Amino acid sequence: MSVVTGWRGTLLALVVAGVWAPWASGLTLGAGGQPRLAIRTAAAASLPEQTAAAELRDYLGRVIGVAPALEAEAPGQAGPAIYVGPTAFAAAHGLDGAGMGAEEWAIKTVEGSLILAGGRPRGVLYAVYRFLEDEVGVHWWTPWEETVPRSPDLAVGDLDRRGRPVLAYRDIYMLYGRDVGRFAARNRLNREGDARIEARWGGGRDYGPPYHVHTFYLYLPPAQYFKTNPEFFSLVDGRRQAERHQLCLSNPALRDLFAQKLRETIEAAEAKAREAGGPPPAVYSLSQNDWNGQCQCEACQAIVEREGSEAGLMLDFVNDMASRVTPDHPDIHLDTLAYMYTQEPPRQIKAHDRVIVRLCDTHSNATFPITHPANRAFHDFLLSWGAVAKNLRIWDYAVTYAPPLGLPYPSEDTYGEDYRFYAEHNVEGVFTELEYPILADVRDLKVWVMIKQLEDPSRPYAEVAEVFAKGFYGAGGPHVLSARRLLRESQDRRQSTIAMSPGPAAFAFLDLDTVRGSQEAFDRADAAVGDDEVLRRRLRHARLSLDRATYLRQRDLRREWAARGQDAAAFPLDVNAAAARVRTAWSEQVAMRLDGSRAERSRRDLDAELRRFSELPSSVAPPSRFAGRPAGSVIDFTADMTRNWKDIVEVVKDPDAESGMANRLSFPNRGGDKHPLEKYLLPMPWGLYEQATKAFRVSATIKPEDVPGSGYHWYRFGTHAIPASTYLHVFWSWIIQLDLDNALMADSGTVPYTLWARIKFTGPAFPHGRAEDANAIWIERVVLERAEQP
Repeated sequence: MSVVTGWRGTLLALVVAGVWAPWASGLTLGAGGQPRLAIRTAAAASLPEQTAAAELRDYLGRVIGVAPALEAEAPGQAGPAIYVGPTAFAAAHGLDGAGMGAEEWAIKTVEGSLILAGGRPRGVLYAVYRFLEDEVGVHWWTPWEETVPRSPDLAVGDLDRRGRPVLAYRDIYMLYGRDVGRFAARNRLNREGDARIEARWGGGRDYGPPYHVHTFYLYLPPAQYFKTNPEFFSLVDGRRQAERHQLCLSNPALRDLFAQKLRETIEAAEAKAREAGGPPPAVYSLSQNDWNGQCQCEACQAIVEREGSEAGLMLDFVNDMASRVTPDHPDIHLDTLAYMYTQEPPRQIKAHDRVIVRLCDTHSNATFPITHPANRAFHDFLLSWGAVAKNLRIWDYAVTYAPPLGLPYPSEDTYGEDYRFYAEHNVEGVFTELEYPILADVRDLKVWVMIKQLEDPSRPYAEVAEVFAKGFYGAGGPHVLSARRLLRESQDRRQSTIAMSPGPAAFAFLDLDTVRGSQEAFDRADAAVGDDEVLRRRLRHARLSLDRATYLRQRDLRREWAARGQDAAAFPLDVNAAAARVRTAWSEQVAMRLDGSRAERSRRDLDAELRRFSELPSSVAPPSRFAGRPAGSVIDFTADMTRNWKDIVEVVKDPDAESGMANRLSFPNRGGDKHPLEKYLLPMPWGLYEQATKAFRVSATIKPEDVPGSGYHWYRFGTHAIPASTYLHVFWSWIIQLDLDNALMADSGTVPYTLWARIKFTGPAFPHGRAEDANAIWIERVVLERAEQP
């Protein structure tokens, strides 16, 4: 059977001789623990091809028992062998690597020999790794753990397979292996964020210097150019400005200088690659700084008005750079962003053929694929850009960033559908942020599924997940997948909005039945693996996000239990046991994955989280103001349910609060000079924001005269419908945000609710504050009260 991977991922299976009989004859590689075939390489094997042969020898030796001989191909050699790379034997049998793509690979048995061939620089490596993985059963689960089966009498069937990864650019930020690209190469990733893949591991599809994103000020630093050439920088409010602004992209002299610097950068990077023996960078980023401040000068705005978008000006500039540098460097691409103020596609201009536009998905619901109605905005955004640029990339987010980051949510079953859609619509690659090597939700499972489906999105999720779960968790694997299915089923019912920064309140699908059922599934997994400490450690890490959710959401879960009329003493979750497992699992993974200051910081974070767990009340009484209201008509959000930007606002114990805790903004705070007391004096703004439509729905203020006295008081925001993806933001800085819609389910967006908050102001800077008290704003809880229907 010959399998050919076609353009944009079309897989063609050609059945030879009408009957598929994979073990009809086959090839014996080991017998009685001894290798049967030597490994032969091309006389002029490249560095990655030498690595491929060495890797094959090492793993076959571990599988069979004794490593096969490794030798260079030479005239007159007799007998069959394993031919790795561009050997004369491979060429004689129709597998000439010179005619194959950079990542194209081929595996073929012929005349009692095995050919592992491919293009340069990575094709031969990929052939070896596909053979070891698909035919021998070797798996690299994480940078630290692998499975190597023992098979003294190793044999394989007749093979004739050929392919290449579907998506040309496959990048996960980060892998954290600190292995110079070994794990990435073994699993066919061609970039791993800021970590470089060394030449011996095939190099990567790298961005050139100065960086892969936000490069404007790296090319033209204000410290060097603003004093002499202020006209190179944004004109805003009638004056040229550089601090947290952009460049004046229409300026001809700026364009000349930028093109010169770009040429110098490309030439230096290519010289460095030649010296290192690896491939040169494939792409150079020309992208806006990570803030607004775009130029308002007449020339820039003329292009913006013509195109109906700031992206028109950006493309006009990047196209100009491409037309200047690509004639001398025809193999490179220039990359820019559709991000923030450049998201809207231009009306007329099209991207140069050597320009890549990277689309940043900052608002989609990560629990559903791009084809789901909840993600219609990004779906349409991608299609509209597909009419502008023939080369697109995606910047995606596979973790959550708001504290407490790392709570469990189902997303791993969406990757394949996303990647299939991308491959069909001009997308040649995906960059995914997947930080947090310990706390990210089932990180090892999600990374592995992502890797495999970036390579081949046609592989069903269930198949890929089962391979990982059984291989990595052993007999516990099916139970891990059972727990993940419970999350999926609950989220499909609830449809909570989980974008890149959800707060604890957003995880409403982690209800009592779902958390309880998931914990029971992990109990079964633990029992299934018995005393195998390696598998038990892996299961503890897989359970980490669920255990953290169990104690971080316990007050909500206990309220749900009480609402069922159940005895508090019979609460069915062992929260203390979950916390104990968290300490064990977190500590184990720190020892495995981190070192130095990063390890120490992670241990401090662990201690702080468990200290907060022990200090805050395990349950809270409902707000007395709403006693007697009908069941389900009052939704209570305590202080621990908000997302607080950089913990400038802290959740603390407060004996004055009915719930025993509050969000406290004190002065000074962790925000330093950016968040002084003067900026938080009354009136205090708050409002509702709808993420899906980017709409500022309504706002209000608490004025000095609204404060009736010292201590806590209820403040009424107003009565409003709460559409999907709506959150409450507090203060001018929005440093407190609270996801509201996820608590409402079917009512969301159709039934009005009155929003209340219980707040106190202390200190002499606020009305009725005492001179001896510290200035602070305390927000105990927020309540949604279902409005009476007319």
